[in-house]
Amino acid sequence: MAFKPFKGIRLPKNNTNPPYESFLESRGFRPEIQGLRAFAVLLVVIYHVWVGKVSGGVDVFLFISAFLLSLSFMRKINEGKPLKLLNYWTHVSTRLLPAASVVILLTLAGSFLVLSPTIWSARAVDAQASLFYWQNWNLANNAVNYFASDTGGKSPFLHFWSLSIQGQIFLLWPVLFAITALLVKKVRIKPIPAAVLVFGLVFCASFAFSVWETKNYAAYAYFDTRTRFWEFAVGTLLAIMTLKWKPSHVGTRVVMGWIGTIGLITCGAVLPVEKAFPGFLALWPILSGALVIIAGRTDHKFAIDRLLTSKPLLNLGNISYALYMVHWPMLVLYSAAVGKPRVSFLEGTVLIAASIGLAWLLNRFVEKPLRSASDNFLPALVSKLKFKRPVTSYAAWAGNIAFVAVILTLVAPPVLGARVWSEDRDAKVINNAMARVQNDVDTYPGARALSPNKELVEADPIPKNATPLSMYVPMKFGCVKSYALKNSTLDSFCSYVQNSTSEDAPLTVVVGSSHVRQKMAAINEISKRSGANQLNLTAPGCTYPFATPEGYLNDYKKYCISLNKEATDEILAAKPTTVVMMSTKTGTTAAEENINPLLDETLRKFTDAGIQVIGIRDNPRFASDMYHCAMNAQNPDDCAEPIETKYGDDPAAPIFAKYADRGAYLIDLKDVYCPDGKCSGIQGNVYMYLDTNHLTNVYEATLTDTIYERALAAGWNPKGTANK
Repeated sequence: MAFKPFKGIRLPKNNTNPPYESFLESRGFRPEIQGLRAFAVLLVVIYHVWVGKVSGGVDVFLFISAFLLSLSFMRKINEGKPLKLLNYWTHVSTRLLPAASVVILLTLAGSFLVLSPTIWSARAVDAQASLFYWQNWNLANNAVNYFASDTGGKSPFLHFWSLSIQGQIFLLWPVLFAITALLVKKVRIKPIPAAVLVFGLVFCASFAFSVWETKNYAAYAYFDTRTRFWEFAVGTLLAIMTLKWKPSHVGTRVVMGWIGTIGLITCGAVLPVEKAFPGFLALWPILSGALVIIAGRTDHKFAIDRLLTSKPLLNLGNISYALYMVHWPMLVLYSAAVGKPRVSFLEGTVLIAASIGLAWLLNRFVEKPLRSASDNFLPALVSKLKFKRPVTSYAAWAGNIAFVAVILTLVAPPVLGARVWSEDRDAKVINNAMARVQNDVDTYPGARALSPNKELVEADPIPKNATPLSMYVPMKFGCVKSYALKNSTLDSFCSYVQNSTSEDAPLTVVVGSSHVRQKMAAINEISKRSGANQLNLTAPGCTYPFATPEGYLNDYKKYCISLNKEATDEILAAKPTTVVMMSTKTGTTAAEENINPLLDETLRKFTDAGIQVIGIRDNPRFASDMYHCAMNAQNPDDCAEPIETKYGDDPAAPIFAKYADRGAYLIDLKDVYCPDGKCSGIQGNVYMYLDTNHLTNVYEATLTDTIYERALAAGWNPKGTANK
């Protein structure tokens, strides 16, 4: 027989109903796909627990979902049947939401029991985002990297990113099929060419965007729904192909199946999935999964489908959805409870076994019973309420909507309530700490403890168990109503504080990154003392001034250059009394402290315009989280490092000295940050750091007198000089 690997044949009809756990309509259950789903989820679990990496299995999971969904809709289009989008959306919601809701509630409760209060509010936000299928955007906006650190520091809701993308795609994809159906009906294009046109365009646009965003913003791209469209599009295009063609040569299909399986197994071990996906390298697991699906069911004794259709894998496929949901929170919460960043092989084995057991329980006592309940929910409710006959004439989707509404009514209040309660707690911790450093200077002096003859009262440091977010200086961005900027593009990075209504009131501009933003805890008070109004132009990650050779830059840094230029133009137009900025940028070692090449030019421009400049030397940075180290250390010196490892000669000093007689003043606080030759995490019963490099707003507030007095001593005039 001639070798014709891609000779087209029709797929055999199979009226067997798929199991519920496929949670997608599919006429003709294909056990090898069920086994492939189980295999993909098992890879995810094994890589997470034993290897500590990302496997690429989730990409296959998404791809399979698109494949099965597309088969259903393409058959309807081909047969001229109505798509019934509302029925589909509500049906899928009733299948996915109940089990997810239970896992979210249990995980949230476990987080409050096991994890530090410092991250309770963040976990409550995660729970809310997961419940409403928005977790991927929540993670993207926080630029989370799956394995940027150990699992013990990760959110137990992190894995809900893929379920959120799935939920969003399940809303969008039927609309694209509706467009396809419209092309078939109105333009008279045949179903398959119409679908290839629509989803081919989606693939091309999404794939190109995915490659670009992965290259420039890898952490964001990983969770971006738009970068995942092409993976679903491949699943759809494959479904279209398999509706009509299938390789007939059994040997070819056997080889294809094994190549695909080996590709899936090795993907996570060979590729830097968490850094390179979903760029072009994500084609590896997608095409591997496609090969397995195209190979199909061969029943050849050496074929991989013999394994995929085995009873253990099919049973595992039945609980794959539940297994994916429960394994990650169990891993994260266990790691946090025992204080281990990674689990041993034995611990991992127990965790995997426990996850499978819990997934079975979830499937047996939540998924299946609630599935049955959703199908009969509205008729039973109508019957109990004894409505008249016309009320019982409802559409199929009405019962599903009612069922989902009940689930959300039960689950949403505790999730939202947990967020409100935890955020209120965070606010009380910080407000109480701020009140203490202002009213109880003897007990909580912070930086003021370095004053001569100051005796420190023994007390527990504050703010204890505060969230990192609460220890940032609060900002309300937007200056349009309070201060008219010359360049409106800066408005989203702008805030304005009015301390005086006088036309002659001095104006202070604070410009730079998050480090100068933290200094505002002190600068705000200094402006108030001086009767100065204050304009803040701050952007996280954008130091000021900023200029770096183009070859070094990603797109965000290029954006910082543009932002810096616009900020400089705005400052020169406003002619403020004073500009406050960071003079240097430190690293984790003394050798890493540097100045920007534009510093000299920037000082010249401002001083030429009669604008005073206060440059504050950057604080030390550390390789590990100083807040958690200081809270957990038996001795504060356990987190300390010698000053010579953090500071050398000040690289900004010669440049500021050059313009000192023209109004440029340098404030070096290294003796405050690192007294007695040690840079630590606690000073004057106040925690200095909120992470590895940002000082807490509570500690920064205690620097007010020091910065004010040193600025005056250097020659600074709060009322201004030549700009008047």
